Amino acid sequence: MIKTLCVFLYTPFIAAFLLGICSFLKNQIYIRRIAKTVFSLEFLLAVVLLFSKNIEFSFVGINLNLDKYSLFLIFLLSFAFLLFSIISKTFINSLYRVFHSVNILLFGLISVFVLSDNIFINLILLFWMFLLFYFLSTLFSKSQNRKNVVIQLLSDMFWFLVAIFLILKDFARYFVINDIDFSFSLLADNLYKIDDISIAFAFVGFLILIGRLLNFIPFCAKNLFNSKHINPLVYSLQYFASLIAGSFLFAKTFANLNFLFYQMQDEIAIFLIFNFVIFIILTFAQNNMFKFLHNLFTANIIIGLFSIFSFEEECFRTFAYFTFILAISYIFAAFILMILKQKFKADNFDELKRINDKTRILQFFTTVSLLNIASVPLLAFFGAELICLMMIFSTDYDGIVLNIVPSILIIGAFILALAVYGAIYKILIEPSEKAHIQTTLSNHQIFVFVILTFALVILSFCPDYIFGQIGTVVQIERF
Repeated sequence: MIKTLCVFLYTPFIAAFLLGICSFLKNQIYIRRIAKTVFSLEFLLAVVLLFSKNIEFSFVGINLNLDKYSLFLIFLLSFAFLLFSIISKTFINSLYRVFHSVNILLFGLISVFVLSDNIFINLILLFWMFLLFYFLSTLFSKSQNRKNVVIQLLSDMFWFLVAIFLILKDFARYFVINDIDFSFSLLADNLYKIDDISIAFAFVGFLILIGRLLNFIPFCAKNLFNSKHINPLVYSLQYFASLIAGSFLFAKTFANLNFLFYQMQDEIAIFLIFNFVIFIILTFAQNNMFKFLHNLFTANIIIGLFSIFSFEEECFRTFAYFTFILAISYIFAAFILMILKQKFKADNFDELKRINDKTRILQFFTTVSLLNIASVPLLAFFGAELICLMMIFSTDYDGIVLNIVPSILIIGAFILALAVYGAIYKILIEPSEKAHIQTTLSNHQIFVFVILTFALVILSFCPDYIFGQIGTVVQIERF
């Protein structure tokens, strides 16, 4: 198993390095094949690692702790990046070698981030992730959007510096002075020796990083994304990567500092509800397809986050299951909207024309993906959301604010579903003018959509079994 892990960790960095320096590789077909081969190998290795026992391992001096939750996220990460590499054939029309090498490097960084037990290393990896986001956005955006990309980087660096100042000032200093590894596995054992104020400051620092990765207000720059000026595949890739990194950091922080979540549950709940309401309003007010999707899923993330406030062992099982379904649903919907944008050269729902497709295959995949995120019964997202809401409603909260949260969430979930139905109407029903172009899908697009549909079908018809299996996979020992 150690050999499997070594191959999994070293392959992305070696492949990214070789692909980046081999200037003779200019044929886009060969470059895509190399990228797909790398991600296919990583996915197979992730499947093998998923069924392994907990492993403690050192990778180039970095202590790794392969708990089951981290391995679960690695499986999800490798599956998603494989699909992104396949679908990229449609949307990456230049700088092929640079995109795929950076994409593989980003995968490697996030993999080490998720598996790393050392908090110092995780902070360094987060810094490089933000730089790679900036690099990709700069390469694949038009000149009109470059200023916004710079603003996003400055915003990321500002909040990152604030967060690490709060974490490192006195909290991490204790570990350094006493020659103790500043890691998640040793965090809880040493908390009673650290000043309460220092712990509270570090806790706020972790929350800032989580808020930025999950794109909460005010930690993300506002309205920086314009799908007319930036490649939507690059944006979707960054959003997904941030979701995985944010979910990991949130779970680890909650596992070690759950008593602070309990003590500050009202304050955290107010912050989450504020974002929930804001993103619901933005979802309804937004006509741009990709901004609509961003606001919709950011609001839905908050529903999953509230499941952990039951403070029971089941909450990790629920949160992990919801994260998995949410990520798959986002990828499916994002790919569909990217196809529609490319076919109709339109970013707004009002600019779409009626789909002219004799096989109706595009309509079918569009309907499945959007009905899924509309929480239609028997589809995967409905089951995940239902489990979250059932746990939230069945919990007797101590906080005053949390007692009214369930009602707000159920109303908000209903409103979000209505917003998705409105999007379905604008895409499939409202357009009266037919498109003059043929809207058939290519083979690789059909392959990706079939895989995603098949995944949703499995998750839809076997929710209890899948939830139970994830429960055996997702365990954070220190809860």
